Amino acid sequence: MFIEWLRWIDSGICAQLPTHSFYSGGIRLPLCARNTGIYLGFLLTLIVLHASKRGRAQHLPPRPILILLVGSIIAMGIDGSNAFLYDLGLPHLYQPQNVLRLVTGLMTGLAMAVMVLPLLNRQIWREYSEERSTSSWQALPLYLLVGFVSFGAVVSQNGLLLYPIAFASSAGLLLAVSSINLIVVIALARKEQGFECYRELLPFFSLALFLAIGELALLATLKLQVLHAAGL
Repeated sequence: MFIEWLRWIDSGICAQLPTHSFYSGGIRLPLCARNTGIYLGFLLTLIVLHASKRGRAQHLPPRPILILLVGSIIAMGIDGSNAFLYDLGLPHLYQPQNVLRLVTGLMTGLAMAVMVLPLLNRQIWREYSEERSTSSWQALPLYLLVGFVSFGAVVSQNGLLLYPIAFASSAGLLLAVSSINLIVVIALARKEQGFECYRELLPFFSLALFLAIGELALLATLKLQVLHAAGL
């Protein structure tokens, strides 16, 4: 079953606790609520950036927007820490909820895409661009709209959306790992700022993607072996 395969390949990164997950049509999504938000938000924000002709932007957003984005990541950290304390039975600020996990995850995924893309572009492209990934507050409503639609799709737990959400969130995870690999592959090949078009980049990205699949599979296998050794 495709969902089971996604759940396995994602398992090395995500704890996949049943109580921390959403269920579409009664079937648990392959990633927990927080990770579903992070990687779904990451993928969809990157799509929006490329669709709005900012796919090669090499500068971060202005400082006020950057502060907001960093603040969203901090908010996820606070919510995650609170949930961790709750799970351990220690004093905590509030009752954890999957809705909050999803919201803070989506906000973090958006922030990751907006901040990581310019840094990656600086290493890839030969042609310098002064464009910012997000240049003004006017762009934020579009991101918020994408986040709102994503939020509604997940919390609806509609069975018809099981495969789109599962695939998109897992693809976002794979893309995030591939992006890290791509930086390493380009550095080892000494091809920093050496590309003019996506066709030239394709072999390097393909290698980064192949490595990402192998890394996720290895992590999933190691996790399974550890759980078996622990009798779980």
